[in-house]
Amino acid sequence: MKTLFYKLLILVSLHNLIMTSAQETQLNTRAISSDEVYKSMQEMKSGNWKDVMTDFMQAAVKDLTGDKKSFQYKASIFSIKSKADSTLLTDYNYTKETFSRNFQVAIGLNLDNDYKFTGFEYGFDWAIINKRDLSVAKPAQSLQKMFQDSNLLLIEKLQLYKEKINDSKEFLRVKKIIDDALDKGEYIPRENLPEEFLSLLPDSYNDTSVRFEKEFNEEIEKIKMRPLLTLGFRSNFRKDAKFLDEFNADLVYLQGLKSKNNSKLEIDFRNRFSAKDSITTSIIKRKEFSSQLGLNISVLKKGNKSLIEFKPNFEFKRVISGLMDEEKNNQFLANADLRLRVLKNLWIPLALKYDIENNNLFGFLNVSFNFEAIKND
Repeated sequence: MKTLFYKLLILVSLHNLIMTSAQETQLNTRAISSDEVYKSMQEMKSGNWKDVMTDFMQAAVKDLTGDKKSFQYKASIFSIKSKADSTLLTDYNYTKETFSRNFQVAIGLNLDNDYKFTGFEYGFDWAIINKRDLSVAKPAQSLQKMFQDSNLLLIEKLQLYKEKINDSKEFLRVKKIIDDALDKGEYIPRENLPEEFLSLLPDSYNDTSVRFEKEFNEEIEKIKMRPLLTLGFRSNFRKDAKFLDEFNADLVYLQGLKSKNNSKLEIDFRNRFSAKDSITTSIIKRKEFSSQLGLNISVLKKGNKSLIEFKPNFEFKRVISGLMDEEKNNQFLANADLRLRVLKNLWIPLALKYDIENNNLFGFLNVSFNFEAIKND
């Protein structure tokens, strides 16, 4: 028990050192369209967040090393609707699909240790509160007005630039940069424009660039702190089992936290009520309640993307009914989740649970793959 706590303490202590050495990168695209804000927000979401509420679709394998393996697939209603109507993926239609993006369905196959089929799982998750989702279009709206005058200024200076350089190819090149940026709703930073063109612009253009970076980043930071509250339900179909013989009802709350070194911190609070057969016999019906509180930490990241996440947490379990012989009503667990990002959308989560009173350690190895709604070009 003490050894486990020492290891957890060492890992948490290393966090600040690793985060201090991790390099931060600037936003690659300074865009004010809502789809670009959406893409920026998806990159900032933790793997822990995506396991609770997928952005689009997610396929996962649970408990690869255990006796109760499962293959699971969940998808938002929006992802199903968009398969029939691809126009929903445009940013205007996307932002209107609030409920369908915040309600996901789940199905799965349960297997034993020999990979034999033992049951079929189904359920749903509903994001009752998803303030990050509601905020997708806000920065676009607030920043759009800032650059209306700047856009007009660039267009006005194009003709002067043409007369100054007397080079049609160079003029067409700069014109294309400006036209493409205006079409996409992007602001053009000074370093993307030639010096001859910059000499025609007033100093206020540079001031606007600084203001944009500051306000954009402030808006994104605010959104990162917004909460998520989900209500979930899972049940099983098994041979000789009645409807709702086994089910889980979950309430999950996630909340971003501010940190001095700009690391990603996330409060994770979960509660579950479950009804199921006992371990030894199907005659005894058990009802259990568990509550889990932890802190998800992005230990290593590249830019805004998490690469390694660590979540120490404590869990309390209580058997409400169906207590077996020599079993205690209450159980306390010290847990730790470690998530590794192997590819852009492929995560390998490892969950460790330590029974404090009985000195038992359990491990659960999972794999999850997240599909994207709007592709980054």
